[in-house]
Amino acid sequence: MNTPQSARLLHKIPIKILYKPLHRSVSTDSAINRGLRRSAAADRYYGCQKDTREYDYSPEPAIYQNSPPPLDPTIRRVVARREGEPKGDYFELEPRRELSPRLDHEPPQFGYTPAPRRYIPKVNYDAEWIYGTSVVEAALRCKRRELYKLYVYAGDNRTPAARERDRDMKDLARTAGVEIVDEEDMGKMDSMSNSRPHNGYVLECLPIKRTPIIALKGVQEDRNFFTLEMARHYFDGRPVTEHYYDKIRCRDPKRRYPFVLMLDEILDPGNMGAILRSAYFLGVDAVTITARNCARLSPVCLKASAGAAELLPIFEHAKSERMITQSTENGWTVYAAIPPPTKNQARRDRYVYAPEVAEVVKEGPVVLLVGNEGEGLRPPLKKLAKFCVSLVKGPGTDSLVDSLNVSVATALLCSKFLGA
Repeated sequence: MNTPQSARLLHKIPIKILYKPLHRSVSTDSAINRGLRRSAAADRYYGCQKDTREYDYSPEPAIYQNSPPPLDPTIRRVVARREGEPKGDYFELEPRRELSPRLDHEPPQFGYTPAPRRYIPKVNYDAEWIYGTSVVEAALRCKRRELYKLYVYAGDNRTPAARERDRDMKDLARTAGVEIVDEEDMGKMDSMSNSRPHNGYVLECLPIKRTPIIALKGVQEDRNFFTLEMARHYFDGRPVTEHYYDKIRCRDPKRRYPFVLMLDEILDPGNMGAILRSAYFLGVDAVTITARNCARLSPVCLKASAGAAELLPIFEHAKSERMITQSTENGWTVYAAIPPPTKNQARRDRYVYAPEVAEVVKEGPVVLLVGNEGEGLRPPLKKLAKFCVSLVKGPGTDSLVDSLNVSVATALLCSKFLGA
């Protein structure tokens, strides 16, 4: 670099680059340094997750829930000076309490796994626990399934009204031949109900059975009964060995024909239970459910139904297309619940608004087809329906709220059909 050419090159280089230091200074107030300081402070107070012997850590004395958290007298904060106080920027105040101290001051260990859920033996491996006052009472009254044990909470904090209700529930259990267990451990009952409200009653029983059918058949002339085309196999291929009744009694034969609700792809058990509850309350004669793609009648669904699942005839069908086609051939009129149609769609004859369906159940048997919570009915099922029915939005409704919950919409449509 001592040649004339190299000297000319050095002359063109800015002096800032020539005298640039070889090391860079790092700010102590950077985000990385602030994070490191906070992490080190947390490790000193709460303990590090690594082995404490590596850091010469000794846990602080245990703090129990009844005693106040420790105080650090060295903590100060900046406050505004009050009248009569000496001048100065910092004032030593009452020491602040540390936030969220550990109750044991022991460092957590790596590989920690929570304790397993309490194991509670069952009488039958296939049994389930249903819970809630209405659900348990309906199961004991209807006897649609095999019942094993009734757990009744017998704690000291039971109110007089609850104890009187306990006596009535135990009388129902004795009539049904169910073993009664007075349980004082609330935690055990919470484990049975998966920490859901059980009102002090848990019943061990087999799952409720749904009648496997192929299609709906005709209605008697007096409208007292309608018949079913029974299936010989369940949807999973197992043969049907139980005896099911192929005749269903109509709830209001003097005023109307039977009205059946058909559910397809209802996935939320809460929505399923709410639909069953509304259907039974409004007078629906039966409910048929797609076996493959609907929520099962789980304890969560039964709790949402408030006992209606025990009182309402519930069927299951494997193929919805065949169900609709054969039921239509047997004299049933199928209505598909859809969103409000456009003007061009509304001009077609097969679109009907909800206020216009009040008299159709007096002319013949009706099936109302309800689809998924998000996407609605599948297009093939919508095409097979004879009519499509919709609810009308109120005037001035914002486009942000363009639909109803499926259970609410189903209840409103059932009310329109049945004139409730």
